Amino acid sequence: MMMQRDDARTILVVDDEEKNRLAISAVLRHAPEPYLVITAPNGLVGCKMAEAQKPNLIIMDWVMPEMSGLEALMVLKERETTHDIPVIMLTGLGSSKHVEYALNAGAADYLRIPVDKTELLARVRAAIALAESYSHIKEQSERLEEQNHELLALNQEKNEFLGIAAHDLKNPLNNIRDLARIIEQEFQTMPPEEVQDFARLIGQSANKMFELVRNLLDVNAIEQGGIKPHLVDFDIREIVNRVVESYTQRAMTKGITLNFTIPDEPIVSFADENLTEQIIENLISNAVKYSPFGKKVTIEISTTQQSVASNQQLLTVLIRDEGPGISADDQTKLFGKFARLTAQPTGGEHSTGLGLSIVKQLAEVMKGKVWCESVLGEGATFFVQLPMVV
Repeated sequence: MMMQRDDARTILVVDDEEKNRLAISAVLRHAPEPYLVITAPNGLVGCKMAEAQKPNLIIMDWVMPEMSGLEALMVLKERETTHDIPVIMLTGLGSSKHVEYALNAGAADYLRIPVDKTELLARVRAAIALAESYSHIKEQSERLEEQNHELLALNQEKNEFLGIAAHDLKNPLNNIRDLARIIEQEFQTMPPEEVQDFARLIGQSANKMFELVRNLLDVNAIEQGGIKPHLVDFDIREIVNRVVESYTQRAMTKGITLNFTIPDEPIVSFADENLTEQIIENLISNAVKYSPFGKKVTIEISTTQQSVASNQQLLTVLIRDEGPGISADDQTKLFGKFARLTAQPTGGEHSTGLGLSIVKQLAEVMKGKVWCESVLGEGATFFVQLPMVV
């Protein structure tokens, strides 16, 4: 028994005459090229087999009961799944009009009965080669179209990026320029306290620019694969406590209380210490930034098992504020780049719209995740989940 080669093309022969099916099949099976031949006794069965088998080529008789070859051809060309399968029509009809009908209906080629063996193999070879070339061109075209869409999206993102960056850099630059000009022109008559105030304002504007540039560099580094986490074992309590202490004074200026009770036992994470600290710092900063005066921000750490079948445990850091909450619409774009949300900082603080996007990507780089739960008017709770060492 002859083994079927993996590179064999499948050819479906559809003819109501068994002797024709056998004769064509014999020629194809003894061809120099490897062909797998399957047969159908009429157009109706042929269409079903074409749908199921997806042959590389169909050889179809014109005159058949139940469904003629031309009718079957039209059905195949109407279906998306069989539209691109080439069909060679067999015709014993002498009129060139019949050939024209078949070609206009989508036939790749035609053969007159009785079939010449050499011509049959030549036409089969040419039809399959043409169909495969067309398929390759179609794939290339689709790939180019997809790449074109990606380039258009990147170009649009670049334009948005430049527009937002230019807008966010323009105001602090103008402030620095104007304040510096005043100091230069009126330094001799300005009280020292006013010079100090202007210097402080210049520093604030410079800090806004530095934050934006740092965030842009972070986004670029993440997207270019430039951030490689250094995963180590460390006690997450120490990092959270350090960030809370660093933001306590800033929160007090708005009358905001940071509530963090340090767990008694160590909670050892397996992540990157610096990236984890950056995530926690960003989320606590946002909680303070968007909370009204006199409110409370709660920070908690908990642990959970990943699944019943797994010994892997996860730690979760929760940051809950008592701010205005986040609408359902805003939650859909919360972690997007340059997200502009309805809620605004309550103390005139600056926001680049990049922080949460960076937080999400940094968490994912460390095999973790971040999400938010919020009801409008009832504050927001952010969760950071990271792998831990048991």
